Amino acid sequence: MLLRLLLGLVVLTYPFLVYFGLLHFDLFLVALAVMAIGLVRFLVFTQVKGKILNMGLLGSSLLLVFAGLALILEQSVWLKVYPVAFSLMLLYVFGISLWTDKSMIQRFAELREKDITPHKQHYMRQLTVVWCGFFIFNALVSTYTLLWTSDKVWMLYNGLISYLLLGALVVTELLFRYTVVLKRKT
Repeated sequence: MLLRLLLGLVVLTYPFLVYFGLLHFDLFLVALAVMAIGLVRFLVFTQVKGKILNMGLLGSSLLLVFAGLALILEQSVWLKVYPVAFSLMLLYVFGISLWTDKSMIQRFAELREKDITPHKQHYMRQLTVVWCGFFIFNALVSTYTLLWTSDKVWMLYNGLISYLLLGALVVTELLFRYTVVLKRKT
């Protein structure tokens, strides 16, 4: 559990680690370090049961592939593709749930609450759409920073600003939920 928490922290700080790694070390060493992180994550997630397993294995595989491409092609840009790919992966997971009877947000809610009214189901489906919009926006801006800005701007957006935007979305949704949605009794 502690190792999974530490690996989660490493992934959250990934843009900072890549940026500072490339500033102070050779691309070869940074790519090897990312491969090691990906491999450890992959091994840890093979021990996990449940649906988080698939996301963890996919995220770990992406780290391994991108680090491998950086090594083979000798281009650091491949190390910086991960935030784009991660947003697209989340977009896929949330988006595909819209084609099922339970949206991703409803699945999360059912971990705490079993009796979800049709009104709440509708709200959760709409919220899943909002999150899909966020992931599209984040993937587009991450791509822009990857292709057309400096490494420092890439690191600041993907390692700080995108998290602040995510947090702002969470806080805004919570305020909306508690002031508007939960006041309705239907």
